[in-house]
Amino acid sequence: MAHIYDYAIIGSGLTGLSVAAALSRETKNVVLLDGLDHAFGANRQINFPTGPINNGIRFVPDSVLSEKALGFLENLLGQKVIADVSDEAPVTYDSGNFKTFLGFGENPPAFWEELSYFTSSKRIDLQLQPFQWTQMLLEKFTGEFMPRSYVTKFQQEGERITSVTVNGSKTVHAQNFIFAGAVRDLSLLLPEDAISQRARAKLGKNSYWTALCLDICHSKAVTESTAMHVLNGTTQDEIGPCAGRFMPAVEVDGNMIQASQWITFIETEVTDDSEVVGMTLKKIKRQIKRAYPEALDDVKLERIFVSPYIAGNGDLKLSANKTIPNLENLWVASAPLSEQKNLVGALLQAEMIVASLGFKVEEAAVSEAPAEEFSEATM
Repeated sequence: MAHIYDYAIIGSGLTGLSVAAALSRETKNVVLLDGLDHAFGANRQINFPTGPINNGIRFVPDSVLSEKALGFLENLLGQKVIADVSDEAPVTYDSGNFKTFLGFGENPPAFWEELSYFTSSKRIDLQLQPFQWTQMLLEKFTGEFMPRSYVTKFQQEGERITSVTVNGSKTVHAQNFIFAGAVRDLSLLLPEDAISQRARAKLGKNSYWTALCLDICHSKAVTESTAMHVLNGTTQDEIGPCAGRFMPAVEVDGNMIQASQWITFIETEVTDDSEVVGMTLKKIKRQIKRAYPEALDDVKLERIFVSPYIAGNGDLKLSANKTIPNLENLWVASAPLSEQKNLVGALLQAEMIVASLGFKVEEAAVSEAPAEEFSEATM
């Protein structure tokens, strides 16, 4: 007889891992499925010449909801995440000078909602980095992790999902299912009668944004500024502005080197167009060089990270408890469904799903252990 899990979680990014860690306090009979060969999703550690860094730029604006999200995470981890709050306005480069960034006026980019997340004048400084969050959440998970398990279909009986098909052939049974993958995939995964054809079409055709990240290791110290930079230049084109910042310079082998991380967004449907991606990356570097003319001389390392379907929810209608209507045991935990963006949205969505499942992550004493104890953790 096939094993039946209490919970099956699809997707092991920040949201899926947060739900998995929370459910592990209640039961070990949980399976975590991911199509990749590793957990963590986009939030994994990258070994860089300057030391371990996040896989692309990470930022947490200071707000009541950000503190709520990080409080939920701290209770899951039993570790202090928030180090401090910094008040530093974002800057832009214009007419040969750095100026406080005040917005785009009447001509914001199409992805302004995504970019504006990075333009808060106050940010939360982190004691533990996002790549450490996911490592520690996986350690808290006591169920079964199945990498290289690509879910290809949900199987339905009545108003319940009974199983999922994995890799086109294997079947995984569970009492409850939590979907923490790309919202667009639901247009293919959901049973035929689960949602209307119109809703399915909207899921498949809605505009989704892909985050295009560029990490650079500069061969010299470029700037002491830790402010977020919003760069666009003077030429109006179809490629939007970028945001990024420099990390503190470090000494390696007697030389000062510095890392910077940058992000912009492109429509997911053109992600596979190498010409569009190439032009977008060129614009990012052109704007960096415009602001810091020597920044790209003898660069030690460049890496590109593309994160598709980072935003865009397809206007998916959910029940009040975050389940698919008429499917009482399928919760949708995908981060873009949150009204909040990025890391904050991912954590708040996880907290909401945990609450909808009938659980509460109780406030607990958190350790004040310094982040350095975890900074050398590897995947």
